Amino acid sequence: MRNATAAWLAASLNRPADAYTQWADRRLAVLALGGRFCAFRLTDELVHAAGNATGFSNPTTILRTLAGPVIHDPRGRRYYALVPPAPPGPDHGPHATYLGLGHYIGVPRVGEDQHTDTWSSYWAIPMPAPGTLCDPNRVLRLIRAGTAALDEETDA
Repeated sequence: MRNATAAWLAASLNRPADAYTQWADRRLAVLALGGRFCAFRLTDELVHAAGNATGFSNPTTILRTLAGPVIHDPRGRRYYALVPPAPPGPDHGPHATYLGLGHYIGVPRVGEDQHTDTWSSYWAIPMPAPGTLCDPNRVLRLIRAGTAALDEETDA
């Protein structure tokens, strides 16, 4: 399954072999968004606030509700929920950005699903099968819950 998932992700590039080279050299490949998949970039702060607002203190638990793969960039303090390509829609506020056609993200090797001391990106929620992506409606609900919780903190 790992090989099929890696092949599906690598096919986001015109030259999929480049992804394999980058994964071998740097454990992270820069992949194109907009064709096979897009992403919502979510701040750590938003994900933690959404988790707390819905009764989940562990970010992994709230991320599992998205029903798809999520990458965590501990250095940038961001999560990337991979979603099907779609028009960007309205502004999602200061803690969430839709990334589509014309954007690229660093995608860890398939199987890199443990946080290490290196601050390298990893799969917080691994891709369960090729093409399995987060439900965009669930991502939007997480964004709304996190934004409302952060707004309450600001107002308090």
